[in-house]
Parts: sequence; C-alpha cells; structure tokens
Amino acid sequence: MLWLNFLHFYQPPTASDEQIRDIVKSCYQSWADFLLINKKVKVTVNLTACLTERLFQLGYQKLLNQFACLAERQQIEFVESAAFHPILPLLPDQEIIKQIKINHDINSRHLGPAYQPRGFFPPEMAYSQKLAVILGRLKYQYLILDQIALDGTLKTAIDPSVKYKIKKTKLTVVFRDRRLSQTFVPEKIQELFSGNYHNNQILITATDGELYGHRHWNWWSGYQEIIKNKQVQTATLGEYLKNIKKTQEVSPRPSSWESSPSELRASHPFALWLSPNNQIQKQLWQLANFALELNYQYKKDPNHFASRLHLERGLASCTFWWASGRDFALFDSPAWNPGEIEKGARELIFSIRSLASVSAKTKIKAELAFSALQKNIWLTHWRAN
Repeated sequence: MLWLNFLHFYQPPTASDEQIRDIVKSCYQSWADFLLINKKVKVTVNLTACLTERLFQLGYQKLLNQFACLAERQQIEFVESAAFHPILPLLPDQEIIKQIKINHDINSRHLGPAYQPRGFFPPEMAYSQKLAVILGRLKYQYLILDQIALDGTLKTAIDPSVKYKIKKTKLTVVFRDRRLSQTFVPEKIQELFSGNYHNNQILITATDGELYGHRHWNWWSGYQEIIKNKQVQTATLGEYLKNIKKTQEVSPRPSSWESSPSELRASHPFALWLSPNNQIQKQLWQLANFALELNYQYKKDPNHFASRLHLERGLASCTFWWASGRDFALFDSPAWNPGEIEKGARELIFSIRSLASVSAKTKIKAELAFSALQKNIWLTHWRAN
C-alpha cells in the first residue's frame, strides 16, 4: 500500500498570538518532531505564507528550520499556495498572481533554498479554469484538487495509476479521495488492514494539517502503527507523479473540497463563500471588490502598503466562511460567528480608510456599505437567538 498524505497548514491572518502558540504546541511542533524521529515517513505540505510570517514574528525560527531540514531530507515536499488564503477563483487575475508571488517570497525568505515548490494547493481546493491558465504561466507542474472536480460527482473513482493532465495546459492534477480524507485517516487505514485491501493500493488523502494534534491530540501511536507495517510505504506527490506513465486528459470542474454535486449542478461551486441566497456574503464581496478596486487604482498612495496589508487580511476565506451558517457534522456548531465576520469586514474598510488619496465622497460610500453590512450581521445574529 502506498499512502500519499497531503497536509495543509494554515491559521487565519487575524488569529491571536495565543492561538498561534497553542497550535504550534499541539500540532506544528508535534509534526516536526514526529518526522525527525520517523525518518522513512514522507508527506507533502502547504505552509501558507501568512502562517509562516506569524511563526517567524513569534520566534519560531527553529521550527521553520526543522521543516526546512525535513525538506532537504526529502521527507517533506513543499507546495505553493496563496499567501493569505483567499478563494482564488473569486479574485481578479492580478490579485491571484500577487498572492501567489507573496506566498513564494515569504516562504523562500524563512525556509531558504529548501523551499522549491513544483506543485500548487489552491486554498480550500477552490478551482476554476482561469487558475489553471495562471498556474501554467507561472510554471507550476501540478495541483491538488478534490475528487468532485473530476466530473462534478462523488461517484467516479479516481484511478491512481493514471496521471491526469488538464486539457490545454501542461499541468497535472492529483485528485484526493474525499471520503477517506474526511475521516481521521490513520484510524481508517487501520480499519482497511483488518478487512480486504490490495498490497498495491494507492491512497491519496488531503486534510488540514491541524487534524493531527489539534483535533486528534493522541495521533502519534496510530500513525506509527501504520508505518511499522512493512506493506505500507509513503511518498510525496512529486515522487508519486514521476512514476506514473499512463496519462489521461481531463477538464476539472470549478469546485472546492466542500462542493456538493447539487451545488455544481446549480453552477454555484463556491457557495460556502458566496451563496446566491446569502445577503451577508454578497455584502462582504461588494466591500471586498470595492477595496480591491481602490487598492489597485491608488498604487502610489503614501499609505498603500498599510492599505494592502488590511486588504490581504480581509480577503482570507475565513471572513466569508463564518458568514455561511453551514452546519458541518465535523464541528460542534454551524459556521456562523458574527465576531469573525466583522473582524474581516473591518480589515476591508480599514484598507479603504488607509488610502490618503481617496476622496471623502468615495470613503463615505464605503462607510455606508460597511455600516449596512455590520447592521445586517448583528441583526441576523440576534434574531436567531
């Protein structure tokens, strides 16, 4: 059995220092220690740049050096992403490119020459064709998507013996097994050992890295039981792709790793962050697009750098996710948090307020939009309680 385990490390750019320190202790340091001890284990990792920067600012350079060392030992393969975890298909092309380049610059600065990404992880696995075109131009070799992107259903099995090539590009796409990835994977693999499985079986899983240590605190023992089995091997995605000869052209569907078949049939692939029936999300995106427009229009503004920082923090997917109100079985309560929504919205209005060159008339327009959004957030919240 070959297990290809992809880990997405990310914390919101608005997370507190205490939150970051807590998750370093429970998850990130735990992962570094585990891999340093278990030298045969290999994983593919996305370390989102906004998290990398926070780790550096909080004094965790030793941890970053350990991750770099693991990459040099070829236990970790780093992949690229977007620096502040936005939903890329909902952004203009120039912002997509900018976020990718910022991600590369920050990670290269803190991880050194060990950071040589060939693959790409779109935040939330949110994909559209325009993203493939951009990644092709930027010379990335592959990206990882959810299996629903293959044909819009969850019924079609992914064939791990096939290298899927995206039509009209040079990109390869690796599809994760959604059902397996939505479990605590080590436990599920142990269940496979007790049933029927094939020695040449290939498992492709992709999860939040925080699943290990932060949500499942005692994960080392289960993982070690798996890797002690001589019939189990691990590899990075890049290593796996090198050995696949058979190819098939595909046209992945716009989707995310939370998209449902019904959402794709209705042409709402990113409904978790922009639902046609969610007025708060619509207002958020109106404010976000206004902030984007002004930020690019006033590039020479003396306060542009500060405006840019606020914009990036406000565009993080969490701002829109917390407004979804979606009820996930994985969590204890629905994805609704007015404080987190407002936190992101404030970053967007701060971005506009920061620009000295923007007229008072334009700023008043933005303030009215923000006030209407803020009112809607809290009225919605209190009416439901």
